[in-house]
Amino acid sequence: MIGKNFAKLFNRPTANLMIPASQVAIVNEDDSLLHASLVLSSSGYQIIPVVDDDNCIRGLISIPYIVRSFDDLSLFNEEKLAAHKVKEAMNQVVPILFDNYELEDVISLLIDNNFVCITLKNGYFLGIIPRKVVLERFTQVAHNIEKEYKLVKK
Repeated sequence: MIGKNFAKLFNRPTANLMIPASQVAIVNEDDSLLHASLVLSSSGYQIIPVVDDDNCIRGLISIPYIVRSFDDLSLFNEEKLAAHKVKEAMNQVVPILFDNYELEDVISLLIDNNFVCITLKNGYFLGIIPRKVVLERFTQVAHNIEKEYKLVKK
């Protein structure tokens, strides 16, 4: 369990670690793989969330998922990419937490994922917590904890 004092330092200047959905590169499950590959390459991200028409999380898409999804698919064949939908290639295993998440749960999921998707209980996509943001906060705490607390070995 993460201690109260550590959490207090970690949550400065704000407890909100989440990047809102409006600022996250996403694609719709019914978009073409051509569109998804363009969004991925223009955003600079390796993997992005996939949502449905109700803005609920459905999966994740990346260039490797696209390339591996069909034997005869190439990123250079725009015609074939346009003929297939994101839902045919996406990974449906998504690291998700609800909006009342605990820091410990976020950290646990970030061990194996670049980000955690935050949703309402009905799956509505609110945003992501990227590993980078959490690591920046840990660095901040590591540099400042001894300025505010006297650490004594038990």
